[in-house]
Amino acid sequence: MKLWLHFAVPTLLCIGTISQALAQSEQTQTLTQCIESALQNNSNYKNAQFQVKQAGANVKSSYSTVLPRITLSLSSNTNTQGQSVNSRSIPLFDSSGTPIIDPATGEQLYDRQVTTQPKTSFNNHSATISASQNLFDFGKNWNTIKQARASFHAISKNLEAARQNVYVTVNQRYLELLKAQKLKQEYALAVERSKEQLNRTQSMFEIGSVAQVDVYRQEVILGTDEINLVMQKNIVAIAEGNLNVVMGRDPETAISIADMDISEYQPDFTLENAVEVAGKNNPDLSRFEYDMKSAEYGKKIAKTAFLPSIYASGFYSRDNEKFNKVYGEFAQNYFYRVGLNLDLNILNGMSDIAEVSRQNANYSMAKENWTDAKRQTRLNVKQAYLNLNAYNEISKINHRNLRAAEEEYRLAQERYRVGAGTQLEVTDAQVSLTRARVNLIRAKYDALISKAQLEAAMGTTGKD
Repeated sequence: MKLWLHFAVPTLLCIGTISQALAQSEQTQTLTQCIESALQNNSNYKNAQFQVKQAGANVKSSYSTVLPRITLSLSSNTNTQGQSVNSRSIPLFDSSGTPIIDPATGEQLYDRQVTTQPKTSFNNHSATISASQNLFDFGKNWNTIKQARASFHAISKNLEAARQNVYVTVNQRYLELLKAQKLKQEYALAVERSKEQLNRTQSMFEIGSVAQVDVYRQEVILGTDEINLVMQKNIVAIAEGNLNVVMGRDPETAISIADMDISEYQPDFTLENAVEVAGKNNPDLSRFEYDMKSAEYGKKIAKTAFLPSIYASGFYSRDNEKFNKVYGEFAQNYFYRVGLNLDLNILNGMSDIAEVSRQNANYSMAKENWTDAKRQTRLNVKQAYLNLNAYNEISKINHRNLRAAEEEYRLAQERYRVGAGTQLEVTDAQVSLTRARVNLIRAKYDALISKAQLEAAMGTTGKD
């Protein structure tokens, strides 16, 4: 029994460790998986999808203004009047039919009598069909349809923009989390370097090679590095929450992401090329353009309120107390009416004039929004393009700085070890090394973030 436990316990522990490792591996998500999760769960994107469905229903509804309207009404009912007893005044007449007059007043005499009306019951059946068709209204209804279509296209572009926003936001927050994790590793390495240097300085102080102040100075450097590490851990936790939220998950959800290549990306197109592509592909820009078209149709619709509309109508009805005389014997018991109608709004206060002014203002605002969107799109493209090139250049410089900082730190340590250098030189070199490593990481990831922002501004995010 003891022998079995001797082998079983380690085996179970091993299985548990493997299972835990597999579980952790399954939780690790790539950028593509994070984007797919966001497209399924992101609230803004889901609401944009609902808005497209709503706009599609509005387009269908708009066709009701040009299609005929037909109404059929059928009814069958039984009417019952209960017995009623009433008291009323009855004029008095003599046998010849002459009213009897009161000699004192000269007015006709009345007698108060009680009358009883027996209970009665009767049936009623009716069938009615009516139809109307708009014939001409100076384009009001067709412009209503065009306006609904333009709104649908605008909202469809809004959905495309929401999809691209999911791509770029997940991409950006994914990279920000990776950057935060890499910086945390660098600050952890800086803490280890500071600890090693502190131990080395303490040993040299104990043998009398350096002064006590060198130990204190190195303790300050270690404390600063530990503070940076604590702050960076906090930044990592916040970055995890940000990525979870854009993926449509609770910010406290545990998340593990896969590392990715951060090789330099150099655009093979000019800034003007990027602006030109944005003008054709940016969905936000297209949305504002369709909003302007919708507002233009709104102006046309408002102006038709001062014009007449012509429509044809028909009405056919059957009514009788007998069922078979309504749904049979069609040559009898019917009524029908056909006609041509013209409606002209003569006066309804200032409502129509106000509506025209309101629609003109809507169009002016939509046009101004479109103009501003073009300026903003160009600015976004320019900013992302320049940032990308700048961060690429900064990365090259940081590579040189890192090599120099590593060599400076190595030489400072060696000089300090043999007594030719000072502790201040070592700490300065140590700080420079940490700064160079941190700046390189930031520049590389910021370049990738700028690349994602450039693609979003150009409207090419998520496209092959």
